[in-house]
Amino acid sequence: MNVFKINGKTVIEGPPGQALIHNEREAVDVIGFCGEHEAVGILLYPENLPEDFFDLKSGQLGNIVQKFVNYYLKVALVLSPEFVKGRFEEFATESNRGNHFRTFYERKSAEKWLTR
Repeated sequence: MNVFKINGKTVIEGPPGQALIHNEREAVDVIGFCGEHEAVGILLYPENLPEDFFDLKSGQLGNIVQKFVNYYLKVALVLSPEFVKGRFEEFATESNRGNHFRTFYERKSAEKWLTR
């Protein structure tokens, strides 16, 4: 995981193109890493998440995101538009109104949201 600062705030970034979180337990490990670095949030990519994360029926999305919410960590997911479809599109539209989990098409926008 990469650790960087923007405007004096620490952000953790999942390694682009690599698996990072496969289940809730690994999400808790990542949350611990964020806590060690006093991060305000985490920047993730689709490859960092389980394959069935985008299938809401699997429960992975809800379980993993809830872990981050419980520890007051923002999650910014940078993805391409092809991921935003079906029930996940409905979830993303709703969650983008909140302050815990948002989806972005470009990294800069995600960084800005995480550090505001």
